[in-house]
Amino acid sequence: MSAVVAPARAERVVVAEQAQVTPTLIVRRALPDAGLRAVGPWVFLDHFGPLDVEHGDGGTSPHPHAGIETVTYLFAGSMHHRDSLGHQGSVGPGGAQWMTAGRGIVHAERPGGGERLHGLQLWTKLPRAIQFAEPGYQNLLAKDLPSIRVGDADVRVVGGELAGRASPAGTRSPLLLAHFAFAAAGRVEVAVPADFELALYVAAGEAQVRDVQAATGTLVTLAHEGVVAFDVPGAADVMLLGGARLAEPLVFHGPFVMDSVAAIRQAERDYTAGNMGTLSA
Repeated sequence: MSAVVAPARAERVVVAEQAQVTPTLIVRRALPDAGLRAVGPWVFLDHFGPLDVEHGDGGTSPHPHAGIETVTYLFAGSMHHRDSLGHQGSVGPGGAQWMTAGRGIVHAERPGGGERLHGLQLWTKLPRAIQFAEPGYQNLLAKDLPSIRVGDADVRVVGGELAGRASPAGTRSPLLLAHFAFAAAGRVEVAVPADFELALYVAAGEAQVRDVQAATGTLVTLAHEGVVAFDVPGAADVMLLGGARLAEPLVFHGPFVMDSVAAIRQAERDYTAGNMGTLSA
């Protein structure tokens, strides 16, 4: 007779703080936090919107990244990507832009104008052995990502595998990123890898993990034994993110995340020397 596995319980609650990204864009930043630097390989989470974007407004000017992958996922609106390797792509709701920065790349993102914009940007830290890998870009449209029903939620598997469905995103480390969309009050219970660090991020509405209630803009890390369960009292958008625990040091320096100060300095030299390419404003 197999043992009953109890659903996950809340371990740590992080309320995202406001951060100014551009003169016109203020976001909620849940990662990194003073007491929480990573959830699996995920080391950064910015939540932007919902906000109305006028034509010509918003977006980020060209800037570099190294040592990480960046993932922009949209609940509403559209986002256009371009980078110093010549990649371009646009995604809408339910789509993701997945960029491998590796040894270094310069990119810019701009939302479509005249629409409501709501989404997330997340970063994963690349493992030490490939933190200087060749850069790359994946444009993942909503139709490309598995969409399944789990409990009372419509779930889109953005990265990794959940409930037997795998995202087409080519990831560099064991991870999971999934969007649970609830049209009304409901519950989800789903099997997850027992060795993954995991967290829920509430992008809209509220979620409850046992006796812990989390409002919009809250990240809840989970203590689990291979099962995640949570409830929502009404319509909600909740992200499940995590993966294998990072076993290496983390050194943040602006848009670069590496495993050592020496690696950060190398990335800075490469950017200054133009080795990451250039991109017009």
